[in-house]
This record gives sequence, C-alpha cells and structure tokens, in this order.
Amino acid sequence: MTGIAAVRILLPDTRTALTALPEYATLTEEDRTLVAGLGIETVAEAPGTDSGELAAAAVRDLLADRGLDGRDIDALVLVGGRVPAYFVASEATRVQHLAGLTRALAFTVTDLGCAASTGALLTARSLLATTPSWSRVVIAHGCRPPGPRRLRRPVTVNGDAGMAVLLEPDGAMRVLDVEMETDGQYWDLFRVDFRDRPPAEWAEVCTDEPRYSFRLAVESQKRFAALNQRLLRRSGLDMSDVDHVVMQNLSEGAFRFYEEGLGLTVAAVCRDNLRRHGHLGPVDVLANLHGGVGSGEFAPGDLVLVMNNSPVAAWSSTLIEV
Repeated sequence: MTGIAAVRILLPDTRTALTALPEYATLTEEDRTLVAGLGIETVAEAPGTDSGELAAAAVRDLLADRGLDGRDIDALVLVGGRVPAYFVASEATRVQHLAGLTRALAFTVTDLGCAASTGALLTARSLLATTPSWSRVVIAHGCRPPGPRRLRRPVTVNGDAGMAVLLEPDGAMRVLDVEMETDGQYWDLFRVDFRDRPPAEWAEVCTDEPRYSFRLAVESQKRFAALNQRLLRRSGLDMSDVDHVVMQNLSEGAFRFYEEGLGLTVAAVCRDNLRRHGHLGPVDVLANLHGGVGSGEFAPGDLVLVMNNSPVAAWSSTLIEV
C-alpha cells in the first residue's frame, strides 16, 4: 500500500507580525478587527523568492534528509502556484531542473487551491500503482501569495513555505483511502484580476462575501460529513475510530465552525501552525500531519483524518495510518 515516506516543510526564518505587514497601515478598522480575531500572530515570509524556488529547495532538502540522489526519483507532481514565473513556460520542469531530478517525469496538478495537494496525492498513488517499475514519486509546492497583499479578506492571512512529500509503496504513513469532490458553481468565488494591471495592484478578491461566509460554509459542513462517512465506512470504521483530525489553517473561527458543526476536535498542531505561520495554502495539511508526528501528538498506529478544502470549491478527506 502506498505511503508517505518523508515530508519536508521549508519555512523561512523571517516571521512578521501582522501589525508589521506593509498593508496593515491601510486596513480599515473593520479589517483590523477581522485580522485580530483570526488566531494568527505572525506569518512566514521569504522575500525575493518565488514559488518554484521554494518548491525546489524543499525537494533538495528532502533528498538530502533521505540520502537520495535526484536520479532516484521517478516522477515529480508539482502542485502549481497561483502565479507562474512565466506564461507558456513549464513550471513543473523548471522545478525538476532546479531540484536536480534528472530522470523524473514532471508535470503539474493545479487549479484547486488548497485542495490541489489532495489531487496531487491521488495522482501520485495512481502513478505508483500503475507503473510497477517506479518506486518513488515526489509531490512539491511553493506557497506564495499571488500579489503583494497577504490578507485574503475575509478569511485568512497568507504565509510563505516550500513543501516536498516522498511517496513510496511501503512508506511509513500509509494512505488508506481518499475521497474528493468539486463543485463548479464556485469556480471564481475568489479571483485575482491581472490583465492590464501591474503586479503591485494584484489582489485576491472575494466576489461575494455572504455567499462565501454562509452558503459555501454550510455546504462545506455537509460535504465533509458525507465524505467522512463514505471514507470511513469503506474501511469498516466510524468517527470514534479516528484518533486525530487535521485541517488547513485558515482561522481560529474556521476551526470552531467545523468542530461544532461536525462534532470533532482539530489537532493541536493545526492551531500552533496557524498561529506561527499563517495560512500556507496546499502546504497546510501536510505540514500539520508532519508536525503532529514530529511532536509526538500522533503516535504509531494512530488513524488521522485529513480534511482539506478550498473556496473554488473542492473538498477532500484522506485517511492516514501513522
């Protein structure tokens, strides 16, 4: 059974308090109150580094940690960033080159926001299952906001990070099952208008805040309840068998919303990473899973339910055995 053999989360040394962000001075009092209640104290920043460089650096670190050479990797599945270095050029093969993966097949899974990391996981599992000669697939991502502003109103504040995940047929963290759904009616709920605008003016905008805050929120609770039930039932389990739940790190309010609506408790590592690093997009759930194992919060044999979603909208639930 395919498993996660190693995870490398690259977090910049620079931590910036929210009140020190350049945009904070321009926020309205309403937005400052919103920011103060998110549960985020600092965000990780990697100035002068783009998403491809962050992803490649994380892959190089992962290879060094495992004592592997770039030639040992069969495929690279890049979770694409929101802003590529160039149009037309290949971001996936750029990261392959920067990471030294000289013989790997490289391609990109993208367009599902934070949930794209689950799409990459599904793809990597399929590659290993259908290509018997392959034994190592790497998932990578570099998280950077699409413009100079880090506040994604009304939901979170974005930080920077790099991620590399190594999947092998006998990886230590077994990926038991995955459920994923998308809904096209929310395809542009958040967007960045970039045509005929200089990058300094790019900003993530929620096109319908009530629709996001109420309709999509209720829809997400229902989707997760159904996904979790189907996922666990296939393994002859229910929620009482789950030892830990991890989610993406948007805000303290989002954690409470799902805890109260679904009757679960989000792992402590999620709140700790939210507080220190802010929202890291597709990196969040893997950073939380890795952090929970590293801190001892998750013990060998524990079952971890990984819930991931994005406002495009996509939802996924993954069952992991530590």
